[in-house]
Amino acid sequence: MRETKIYIETGKNPKKSRKQYGYVLECKTRNGIATREGFGETEGTYNQATLEAMAEALERFKEPCKITVHSENTHVLAMIDKNLKSWEESGFQDSKGKPIKNKEEWTKIAKLTEDHEILTACGEHEYTKWLSKEMRRRAKKGEKADKN
Repeated sequence: MRETKIYIETGKNPKKSRKQYGYVLECKTRNGIATREGFGETEGTYNQATLEAMAEALERFKEPCKITVHSENTHVLAMIDKNLKSWEESGFQDSKGKPIKNKEEWTKIAKLTEDHEILTACGEHEYTKWLSKEMRRRAKKGEKADKN
């Protein structure tokens, strides 16, 4: 199984607002390390922006992989590690039978991760500064989201 990494950076304001996000996909190949990046923006919370960036990155995978997701969003990564499988089994409801927050986004993440082995790594990563700088540059220029 191919080992890959997803590095995610998003606007950190916890309130619902317009947020930019960026991610880098990194994969070892015969010729060295290959990277691809993507940028976008969404209206939502910090968690929603992180989930949207992760979903967009996961949509780019064409075969099952061992994926390590790097992000500073401790909540999202902890929920992937601790709750995603049980939420999926319960129809994305909490212990009181009510839909979990961001049910739509979590449902999409569960579907996109089902063929992969997912690991998480919380904290700043090697692309944190570059992604933050690139998101600011794009915002200043008014550039639209793109995937390379």
